[in-house]
Amino acid sequence: MFKVSGLMFKVYVPLCLCGLVISLSSVAQTFSPVFTENKPGSALGAGFDYGVNSSSVTVKFFNFFYRGDFIDTDLKESVFRKIKDKNRLGFDLNYGLWYVHNPDSASLKSTSWFVGFRNRMHADAQFTGDLFKTYFAGNKQFAGQTASLGESRFNYLSYRQLQLGMSFLSDKGEAKVRFGAGLSFLKGEKNINLFLSKGDVFTDADGQFIDVDMALEVRNSDNSNKKFFDMKGYGASVDLFLGIEKPKSIIRFELSDFGFIDWNQNAKSTHNDTAIHFEGLSIDNLFEIGDSLVNSLDADSIKTEMGFITENIDYSTPLPALIHLGYIHKTKENLRINAGFAYRMAANYSPYIYVGTEHKFKSNFNINTRFAWGGYGTYNIGVGMSKQFGKGFKVSLGTNNLEGLIITKAANGVGAYVNLIGYF
Repeated sequence: MFKVSGLMFKVYVPLCLCGLVISLSSVAQTFSPVFTENKPGSALGAGFDYGVNSSSVTVKFFNFFYRGDFIDTDLKESVFRKIKDKNRLGFDLNYGLWYVHNPDSASLKSTSWFVGFRNRMHADAQFTGDLFKTYFAGNKQFAGQTASLGESRFNYLSYRQLQLGMSFLSDKGEAKVRFGAGLSFLKGEKNINLFLSKGDVFTDADGQFIDVDMALEVRNSDNSNKKFFDMKGYGASVDLFLGIEKPKSIIRFELSDFGFIDWNQNAKSTHNDTAIHFEGLSIDNLFEIGDSLVNSLDADSIKTEMGFITENIDYSTPLPALIHLGYIHKTKENLRINAGFAYRMAANYSPYIYVGTEHKFKSNFNINTRFAWGGYGTYNIGVGMSKQFGKGFKVSLGTNNLEGLIITKAANGVGAYVNLIGYF
């Protein structure tokens, strides 16, 4: 009998899901244009933005993993040196259309209404350094030690959003106060929620066995529906906005995406809480492995051996709601200095703080800059520009992670945004 020892091998469960996380992070926040575009008449806008950021994983590593390129030892080691006990990762992708109308009627001149439709995608993760190192370099490095994989989380959410709302302007004296509110109806497309509450993996110093003590739950929305109008989940959210503008300053507060999605009855939960002692596989004849061994290693067999139970579940997912407070100081007619704070709830997010400038040039051309810290990453450098063509059209584009386009070996984030607005 030939024995395949447990020796040093790559731990499989639940690290197979880690691959979903690493290719994903977040776009730095700006206030919603449906509240800030207040020119008389109407405005129709289209926007696209995406962002990937991490507290530890570099842009170069992201790119190699996403493309499926070979990740050599040097690239792994460059990230391993940055990995901490606890690490963050996030991703956002949004695109859609919106329309704002300010009625011409004198009795309604302080009231505007808006409608928007967007496709939204978000993912976030919190993971231990041991989890990342084990997935990409195996458990040999932990010989005689226990790798701590527990308290790791991952959430992926995609949905469609139809938003309706109104805003009201009060103009008294030197201060202009605008209050707005929006209600969104949400169509859930997909959700994966993973929580590894316990995950201790001990590797014998001589590689003869491993001991795994783990508790894992993975929730999945319904995967059976494929048609556009099939309802895998539905929900609602609210947005609130308050802006106070004075001759020399502007204060803005926004609460966005405060809501939830409830998934249908075909959603599933796969979970376990077990301890496993693994010494390897026994093979009677090395030259006649046959289908029996292959079949014993399929996903369902592994799940059964590790004590996983799959059952239908009724559950809801909170949206990664954003709280954003910003201040703008008008130093000169063509220069503004801004600062702000943002935080996302239920999203493995760190407080986000930023300062920036906006320079206005001739011919309706603007350049803005931003330096920020926090969110899913560490430092972030942003630069953007906008140009208005006559009175009818405006283009804005930029990045909130300029460093990711320049120093991919060291930077942890990359992203871009484009906005088109027509006035009529």
